[in-house]
Amino acid sequence: MGKTILIVEDEILLQDVYKMVLNSQGYQVYTASNGAEGLKKLQETNPDMVLLDLFMPVLDGKEFLRNIDMSDYPHTKIVVFTNHSDSETEAEMLELGAHKYVLKSSMAPQDLLVMAAEMTNH
Repeated sequence: MGKTILIVEDEILLQDVYKMVLNSQGYQVYTASNGAEGLKKLQETNPDMVLLDLFMPVLDGKEFLRNIDMSDYPHTKIVVFTNHSDSETEAEMLELGAHKYVLKSSMAPQDLLVMAAEMTNH
């Protein structure tokens, strides 16, 4: 079975672009448009990696992390993917269990693939 990635992103255009790029390299990609939907998909799919937007309706990235027990997902790497560049927020997200904090604006499709490969190699 291939590596699985869950994209939790409220901007459908970005969701589609990320999914297309990752699918092209053989990843099984699941999507959710808000944190609440993301939590449900996380439980259903137990992915290798979660690409988590910080600001979303219903439940944001911070609340998503507060609502999961990472010990239930020992193989899942969570990457917070945002345009909010703030060291305090970054530190808080990493403290809550995120493995990486990445700025969307600095991430080209090739960079996304390199990061996905790093994050999904257990």
